[in-house]
Amino acid sequence: MARRDKCRKKNPVGFTERQLKILLNYCHFARKDPKVHISRIQKVFTSYARRKSVSDMIHKAYEKKVISGPFLFTNCGIEVSLINDVDNPTEFFENCKKDKKTTLVVVSHGYWPIFLCKIGANTLQYHESILPFNGRISEKKIEKIFYEQKDELPIDPFPHGWFEKHWEVYYCFRSPRLMTFRKAGEILKMDWSSVRDYYIEILNQCKVITTFFPLGREAYSPLLVTFKTLYENGIVNGLKTLNRTTYLYKTDNTLILLIGIGTVPREQNLITKKFQRLEEMGLISDLHISTPYDWNQLF
Repeated sequence: MARRDKCRKKNPVGFTERQLKILLNYCHFARKDPKVHISRIQKVFTSYARRKSVSDMIHKAYEKKVISGPFLFTNCGIEVSLINDVDNPTEFFENCKKDKKTTLVVVSHGYWPIFLCKIGANTLQYHESILPFNGRISEKKIEKIFYEQKDELPIDPFPHGWFEKHWEVYYCFRSPRLMTFRKAGEILKMDWSSVRDYYIEILNQCKVITTFFPLGREAYSPLLVTFKTLYENGIVNGLKTLNRTTYLYKTDNTLILLIGIGTVPREQNLITKKFQRLEEMGLISDLHISTPYDWNQLF
């Protein structure tokens, strides 16, 4: 009975444990098929539920910012900068926001006042929004953020063999869930079946980004963590034990993490301690941790 009551209890943004598990599964599923229809989610994960109830739950999760995406991402020329020699970080940040080439800018207190991504020289080696393991939704104390798995992350390749039509379809389908082939055909002056064929081709060279924040994105404050390591995949797999998305960027063989700090008491202290311990053990190096206080196009 206690277990049943726990599953029915809603969290602060109105979702039960069972609903959060369905939403996390939806995020994983959408990475395989970014145009997945709600009826398929209903059939695979909640065969007992009415289709409308599943649709309403997913719509509510988007409104509450519990989930986002799917978005298409390909490494098409992103220049990444970590800047620690700026005199006025806030002014620099505001200027970056006005620059149309900026795709992400974070201003922090700490070793790195500015973290900047913009259209330019292709220095982004790898990008991922890390989803929790399936079923990892609890707000329990963090136990592990590292696995001793000694290998590097692959380099995100620049898309190969794309022509003008491929790029047009890519930009049209950055949010595949919100765009139909027929509508894209009208926009691009193409037959819908041709749009579909181009979409299938570009999808093979894109990552599908989805995010999951069980308390809603606004409930988490980002912590900026940078370091180098030979255990890059071990770090990624360790971060999957968190119950929400972590954003990862790699440039110049440096991993850049934006970790959402939740409501568990002293969670930021605990995460900082764990990374400090990894540095003391020689598993990571050049560790720097900064506290962002403003950002643009972060999530």
